[in-house]
Amino acid sequence: MIVLISIITVFAIPKFSQINDKTHITTLKSELSLIRFGVAKSKNQKVLLLDNQKINSLDDASINKKNEKLFTKVIDFDIISTDLNEKKIGSWAKTSSNSYYFYTSTNPFLFTLEEGVFLCKSEEKLCKEIE
Repeated sequence: MIVLISIITVFAIPKFSQINDKTHITTLKSELSLIRFGVAKSKNQKVLLLDNQKINSLDDASINKKNEKLFTKVIDFDIISTDLNEKKIGSWAKTSSNSYYFYTSTNPFLFTLEEGVFLCKSEEKLCKEIE
């Protein structure tokens, strides 16, 4: 009986880990789409209002602080931050006025707001995984 449980455990734990990571990647993809849509919507509103100012920030959250509301200028729901010490898996951390990390169990993903576009700045392979 113990041998059977050991064999099942050997195969189940790595699969569970992969499923857990894929869940966080899916969360990242959906939140990233909503953030990018929000940025595009904000840009379009500025164009319609003849406002030539660029989008310089996505929120007024403090840098590298837990439990801050992120992306409040472009989305209508709360994404709560982690910090660079905790690096809570499945969460975002604000690292500068326009840069953010999203943490998965295998890799952190870096994003930056540049010229009104929210870009993935991690390795090309990682960025392609979520595009």
